[in-house]
Amino acid sequence: MKKQLIDIEITGIAYDSRKVKPGDVFVAIPGLKVDGTSFVPQAIEKGAHAVVAEKEVKVPENVDLVLVPNSRQALAELSARLNGYPARRLKIIGITGTNGKTTIAYFIESILKEAGFKVGLISTVETRFAGKSYPSAFTTPESLELQGVLAEMVKAGVTHLVMEVSSHALAQYRVHGLEFDIAVYTNLTHEHLDYHKTMEEYLKAKQQLFKMLKPDGLAVVNVDDPYSKKIIEEVEGEVVFYGIKEKKHELRSTKYSEFDIKLKDHDIRLDWMKVVLDSTEIRTPLVGMFNIYNILAAFQCGLVLHLDRKMIKTGIEKARVPGRFERIEAGQDFTVIVDFAHTPDALEQLLNMIKELKPTSSKLILVFGCPGERDREKRPIMGRIAKEFADIVIVTTDDPHGEDPLAIINDIGEVGEKVPDRREAISRAIGLAKKGDVVIVAGRGHEKYQDFAGKKVEIDDREVACEAIRTAKASPISALE
Repeated sequence: MKKQLIDIEITGIAYDSRKVKPGDVFVAIPGLKVDGTSFVPQAIEKGAHAVVAEKEVKVPENVDLVLVPNSRQALAELSARLNGYPARRLKIIGITGTNGKTTIAYFIESILKEAGFKVGLISTVETRFAGKSYPSAFTTPESLELQGVLAEMVKAGVTHLVMEVSSHALAQYRVHGLEFDIAVYTNLTHEHLDYHKTMEEYLKAKQQLFKMLKPDGLAVVNVDDPYSKKIIEEVEGEVVFYGIKEKKHELRSTKYSEFDIKLKDHDIRLDWMKVVLDSTEIRTPLVGMFNIYNILAAFQCGLVLHLDRKMIKTGIEKARVPGRFERIEAGQDFTVIVDFAHTPDALEQLLNMIKELKPTSSKLILVFGCPGERDREKRPIMGRIAKEFADIVIVTTDDPHGEDPLAIINDIGEVGEKVPDRREAISRAIGLAKKGDVVIVAGRGHEKYQDFAGKKVEIDDREVACEAIRTAKASPISALE
């Protein structure tokens, strides 16, 4: 029987036929490889009382069928209704862009906690609130899981939510129906073109977040990014800028000009950084110009929320971001850093900074790879960057997914030693390091598993590096000898 979406009774929802329970609504989502309507018979067999789909599908007389223009959008609407529209009871700060989302999210979360708020965080690393933490499968969860988490947060007394909003989440309507109090834009560089195909389509996905601001919502925009003007064009409300270059006035004036902070001074070292914003001095172990931008974004958010500058400063200084410029200390006389840098822009900024900061006599040793079934175009680009900036390059496996790991490594190019086993590659880099050298293990950061054609293999770059240092100290024979 055909019905309208609004008429469907909801006691449970599933978009995976294997998870259907009796009485559920099954939402058939068209996938990149398989169409969800193929699983309608299995969903009905497991007890689905209604099916939501984008095209006609046979269902028994006792099962309701709802035809919709967009199944993912319908899933988001049904999920919000099932959970009592929890987003309406939260102040939501969304962060989008290619790089910097996670660090900014942790900065803002820390600032809000310092101000005494009960805060929820949804990030690439984890979802956490009320003393609980869950590892993240995606940067932004599917709408059904997202709405469930928001309902839990509201029940736990959370008042503010800080969340990363990926381009996939925006394109796939995972955050459809949410209204944001603040939307932050970081930057747009080469990434996810396997999915979005062109930079224009990638930009369009990012722009969607700024159409989802509340009428009194604010956009916080990195005005130094070349795509910022296109982002600002989508904002109906007010825009607060952040940046280092003196050109903010060229784009737009804003009544929030009193929040126009300026970078007065900075001192970047290999193990710490000082940043002076107006008269506020901030010290952090998260170093580099890219982290100055992240600090500026978070600081502006704090000011927009009318928080005291001392609270903002303390919040930023207390923040620790897993797998982002994370130093591994195990008593060695050289530097080891694990970082999530997995895009050409992020890798280049990281390596360029290290090259400038390290002693001229020391070497920069890089371990990195590229994921399979993702944006093949960036592989040789990252290879060229590695070759240009690092003294020693070890190319290894990232997440091959369904691809041959060696084929991915070959796509990166002839840029250094090829060591497919990631543990072995990290150990090799540690073994080559001498006093004063810098070892960078890039691409995976906080991640704890590699995906080999669906098989999850446990590996944490930070733990592997630690073990390799201890082993090297126990048997101090250089791999070069």
